[in-house]
Amino acid sequence: LDLAQDMHLKAEEVLHTLNEDSSKVPVKRKVFFKKRSLLAWETVFAYKGRLYWRKNEDGGIEVLAIGTKNTQQRDLNYLESL
Repeated sequence: LDLAQDMHLKAEEVLHTLNEDSSKVPVKRKVFFKKRSLLAWETVFAYKGRLYWRKNEDGGIEVLAIGTKNTQQRDLNYLESL
């Protein structure tokens, strides 16, 4: 990831918590996409970091994108293309 070291550590903390118990991860918002039935959750970390994830059919967590406020639109465009 192209994140600053402190943001990288915070992202790893969120990923660890998602892996252990996703209900403990604060969700900023649900992200819906018109073209597809994709639903993703947005979680903020280290003030500017953004992590997009979803639960798959077997209950596991799938991380879709990790970025910053500056890459948010690019990340959302990527998610729209999934």
